[in-house]
Amino acid sequence: MIRGHLSLGEARGRLPARLGRAGSGKVGAGAVASRTARFALSGLFVGLLAACGAGTEETATDGAGGGTTTTVASACTTAPASFTGTVWKDMSASCTTCHAQGRVAGGSNLVFVAAGTEMQNYNILRNYAKDNGSLLLSKSVGMPAHAGGRPFTDTNSAQYKALAALVPEMAAQVCQTTVVTAPVGGAAGGGYWSGVQMAADTAVLRKASVMFAGRNPTAAESSAAAGSPAALRSTMRGYMQGPVFDRFLNDVGDTHFLTPGVVVRGNNTGYVAADWPTAGAVLGAANVTQVANAVRNRFDASARREPIELMKFIVKNERPYTDMVAGNYTVANGLLTQYLGATVQGTFTNVDDDNEWRQATLPSARLGGMREHAGVLSTHSWLQRMPTTPTNRNRHRVNVMFTQFLATDVSALAVRPIEDGNTNFKIPTVENPACAVCHDVIDPAAAGFQNWNEANRYLPQNTNNVNHALPANYRANNYPKDANNQSYYQAGDNWFRDGKAPGFGSTPMPGGFAGNPAALQWLGQQVAADSRFALGAVHFWYEGLFGRAPLKAPFDQASPQYAAMQAAYTAQNDEFKAIASRFATNQGNGAYNVKDLLIDLMTSRWSRADRVTALNTTRALELHDVGSLNMLPPSQLNQKLIGLVGQGWNEFDNPYTGMALSYGDFDGNQRVNRAKSHTMMQSIAIDRLVAVRSCTFTQADFNKPMADRLLFPAVTLADLPSAPAGLEAITQNVRHLHKALWKEDVPATDAEVQRTVKLFTDIWADRATAPARPVNCAYTNNNDANYTGRAWAAVLAYMLGDPKFLYE
Repeated sequence: MIRGHLSLGEARGRLPARLGRAGSGKVGAGAVASRTARFALSGLFVGLLAACGAGTEETATDGAGGGTTTTVASACTTAPASFTGTVWKDMSASCTTCHAQGRVAGGSNLVFVAAGTEMQNYNILRNYAKDNGSLLLSKSVGMPAHAGGRPFTDTNSAQYKALAALVPEMAAQVCQTTVVTAPVGGAAGGGYWSGVQMAADTAVLRKASVMFAGRNPTAAESSAAAGSPAALRSTMRGYMQGPVFDRFLNDVGDTHFLTPGVVVRGNNTGYVAADWPTAGAVLGAANVTQVANAVRNRFDASARREPIELMKFIVKNERPYTDMVAGNYTVANGLLTQYLGATVQGTFTNVDDDNEWRQATLPSARLGGMREHAGVLSTHSWLQRMPTTPTNRNRHRVNVMFTQFLATDVSALAVRPIEDGNTNFKIPTVENPACAVCHDVIDPAAAGFQNWNEANRYLPQNTNNVNHALPANYRANNYPKDANNQSYYQAGDNWFRDGKAPGFGSTPMPGGFAGNPAALQWLGQQVAADSRFALGAVHFWYEGLFGRAPLKAPFDQASPQYAAMQAAYTAQNDEFKAIASRFATNQGNGAYNVKDLLIDLMTSRWSRADRVTALNTTRALELHDVGSLNMLPPSQLNQKLIGLVGQGWNEFDNPYTGMALSYGDFDGNQRVNRAKSHTMMQSIAIDRLVAVRSCTFTQADFNKPMADRLLFPAVTLADLPSAPAGLEAITQNVRHLHKALWKEDVPATDAEVQRTVKLFTDIWADRATAPARPVNCAYTNNNDANYTGRAWAAVLAYMLGDPKFLYE
């Protein structure tokens, strides 16, 4: 009990049994609860919302049944003997080094599953060969151009001949299956989705309205969405505006870009007055009168937010998402425009409003002209939070760039031993194959950041009248020499000659080792044009929307969980690729439109999967990550309180300090991974929330006219459970709370509604022996003579502390 506030015994002592705090243990997606085989599908908190789930029915409340049976092409279950005995042995030893998810050729049309079964990879090869048989054969011998060389040497090799014989055999093989395609609210079909029930459109709308608008949908919005997929999409798109949507975008940006931890001034990584002479007054320049601390703090906050505000500008103005890496512009508010000398488009409505941002370009005051822009990649915040060193040579920045924008973990392109036993290499990153498999991808692209040094300065050095960013140790005479005992560094260079030539994939970078003053702009354009870029966007926004990273392919084939985990990964990857394909095309609002992508993610099978008809241990593992359930960060939870309850909690006003920091476990500085499930710290925070605010929430709502109430529109404090009319009103209001707070539109006879009603009546029945005034509760015997206000406060405490309110 927290001294001075409502005793949790009032709210918890007689609570219906339920799953404890979210995250008390990660259980399978199909853990059984009161609703038969219903699951709250999530990789963070998976398992039913236990005893208080919301009833006993198995099908979606507002879904539809029915479906059609269709024969369709499917994966084959048998492979020709020549594939198993000969071809795959040769291909798995050579081709999967590059042609696998997250590896060098992970963006090509032939992508094997590195740790997959022979049948999985046979089907991948078969599907590719049906349309590209000739190309497959020519690539195997390095023709017409193959970055992987000539794995099968030439057309006379045994490997080539075996593959050539297999190609027509694969093309002739016919594999089919019968599937049932069900409408929304029914089963999703066969295969991986067999028996999975999809949430109805109205349920999807309720999630979107909370996430993007911070409120429940209106009756008119729900009615429209229930009858038309187009109306559903249109209504969801309508939510994507205003301060709540801004807050959502801010959270996504902070999650990925870690901007709260950006160093703006000092520490040898911030802005320096030599580069920004117009900012001398905020950067501590000598002989310049410095501004007040309040102005300096505003400058710091604005500079930190540049990449997020650029992202918001792109999303809200429906610019193509490719501008995130290829846009030849940034954004600035009035303060940054003043001190950084930005050139903005248009005119500020209020130059002193730090929340008004306009498209802009930034100058290179020291060198003259404009510096290069490459979306967020060239912002000070992104560069400073993705640091490099003279020896790292921007590799870390490339790794982050590939992860954030190309759905590729370049650090895992190959699994190499701790010690490969061969140290006889002058430059291992170039000569050692175990190193080169990663560095062949990383190092050429790292040259894209060649103009930015480890202090995040643009072309800070000048040698022989050539501007560059090469570190002094590389240019020093005592730096190791090449095989001819000559210096690697040559006058005029802006990249390291003891590494890979600048480029991206098989495309060389203009300028080569001599450098390119727009190298990062060029790199951003290559990234935006890469076939993996659309999938990278799906991964980026999936994590922002659902609070967890996409699944990774399992590697341990000996694990008893391997098959189930591989099935989950394959299903998600297939779903995401389909979404990525739509994202890259114009759906009416332009290609690469983030609002369309967010709608596609929320309406995808992976998101709207709601329950399953039957489960066993293996099936639960297969489905462990599907569904949209996500622990809301403090800012979004506070907005949900404001929208659904009517008031927020001041402890959550600043999500990165105090109780909110304890709950979210994220500040973008020292704590860089958001909490994804409940531990003791999250439970303490929620216990405090419901203890100190439930009475206040309840009283504030009852003080409104009934027509304006969010929580208690069907009841008054005079309605007592001892009278039939009073009990009916209480029951109907409990139904309303289940729908408004837990998104459960269930009848009065529903078992869970009845359990909540019993909680109310039990609390009310204890009024004779209860303390006259639960400590510091807004209700007392003076203003709550019937004890109904305190009973409703206990019910509200119970419902707000449940995972069904705390998660979305």
